[in-house]
Amino acid sequence: MSGEGVLSLREMLHGLFHFWDEHISKDGAWWILALDSVLFIPLIVAVFFFPMAVLMILGGAAALTVGAVGLRRIFHARPPHA
Repeated sequence: MSGEGVLSLREMLHGLFHFWDEHISKDGAWWILALDSVLFIPLIVAVFFFPMAVLMILGGAAALTVGAVGLRRIFHARPPHA
């Protein structure tokens, strides 16, 4: 019943799971880190030109983080074990 254009289940699964093997380089993880650092450079430059705005954003983010952790501790407090 297998014709010219019909694949077996094994061939289909192999094609599904191994399709990207020849398209993706597994030794290029450092390139992802390098691209992230290239995207981080404008943020560093913005710190030099807008220091007060950056400090306010960082302060707000820190306040939101502390508030979220505090609320989680208050509302998810477990009663002591007896």
